[in-house]
Amino acid sequence: MKATLKAVLATSLLLAPAAFATKVPIPVEGATLNISVQIQTQVLINESGSPNGKDMSYDMYVRRTRLLANGDISPNFTYLLQVDNANFGKFGSFTVPRAIIQDAWVGWAPFGQTGGNVLYIDAGILLIPISHHLLESTTNFITADVNTDEFRFPGNAFPALRDTGIQLRGWWFDKKLGFRGGVYEGYTPITQPAGTCTASGAGCITPHRYPQFAGFVNFNIIGSEEGGWLYGAYKWGKDPILSVGVSGVYQADAIRNTGVNATGNITNQRLASADIYLNLPQTEAAELVVEAEGYLNGYGSGNPNTGKGLLVMAGYRFGFIAPYAAFNYFQSEDCSGLLLTTAQTTTCNASVGSANSRNWKAGLNFFFNKNLNHLNLEFQLNHGQSAYGPQSITVANAGYAPAGISTNLRTPTQKSFLAHWNVIF
Repeated sequence: MKATLKAVLATSLLLAPAAFATKVPIPVEGATLNISVQIQTQVLINESGSPNGKDMSYDMYVRRTRLLANGDISPNFTYLLQVDNANFGKFGSFTVPRAIIQDAWVGWAPFGQTGGNVLYIDAGILLIPISHHLLESTTNFITADVNTDEFRFPGNAFPALRDTGIQLRGWWFDKKLGFRGGVYEGYTPITQPAGTCTASGAGCITPHRYPQFAGFVNFNIIGSEEGGWLYGAYKWGKDPILSVGVSGVYQADAIRNTGVNATGNITNQRLASADIYLNLPQTEAAELVVEAEGYLNGYGSGNPNTGKGLLVMAGYRFGFIAPYAAFNYFQSEDCSGLLLTTAQTTTCNASVGSANSRNWKAGLNFFFNKNLNHLNLEFQLNHGQSAYGPQSITVANAGYAPAGISTNLRTPTQKSFLAHWNVIF
């Protein structure tokens, strides 16, 4: 294991190029075009990740390969188009999924795009405003990658948590209040087998074709982090920032409850979050960043995805190095409030216990050119459901599942090592 880590470290630190954006002149008066390329390579080593559940697994893949074009059409219109080829080579898969148009939207700011009070109307393929953390740039997290173990979005067919929709976005009160939210397509009958939706609505999710509603509001108590499309963890600034935010996602009749009673009843999709973000610079060369988010997940009684979640992260940058740590927690609601037989209670407890999470992360972030070019070396302790670790390896995504590994908390904690190199230019 020590020899393997030394090899990974040596490989990861080679050839760290400078990063820059490219402005392309176009023959359209008042319009601009910027082209960016983002490449994120990952090396993941999982304890007990082999098919026999005893040996380590080694995985080298490109987490994100993105081509982004954005700019202004006029002083009041802006646009963004992003193509992403996610997880190329993960688990040895070089065929699916392949590159997709992940973001594509046009924004209209009727009163202008600059100043302390700005309002946009966006339409297209948009990020669902689930929480502050999930509205941060993939180049600028505290941890190596996005955290998703602390909330549940069951059965969603939204690529990278994007959905088609129309939303209001912007900031008011001299950038003290940020907001975004609107109406989105949400879950639809196409997400289930053909022919399951009948005229009576039997066997159909969203039988009335209700849309999805979502919104996020950010209150900046000290300083401000408003003024852009995405947030970021590290600022490289001089002024402190303290903000709190709340969000909510709702769609009626959008989830088929497959809980303990296996009735298949339709229930509403509900997800809410509250967060706090602190950026405390000592000088431009040092800053403390702390984020905490709590989630309420509601998908019906006896559903393992119904429960409470928590994400806590902290990082301290001094110069070009930032040590950090994070904790992901999810606890399904128990079955004590349900009218069940003894046998049903046993089945229910086993079901809801399969979705809990207790995951720790600690690492070092090396900034070669701020968030444009940096390397994360991250150690993880995965217990329960996790986006990493051997419990994330399944027949569906890898062709096998490690023997003896499950997402139940009775399974011992598994260790992982992740090297994540982000470059955007």
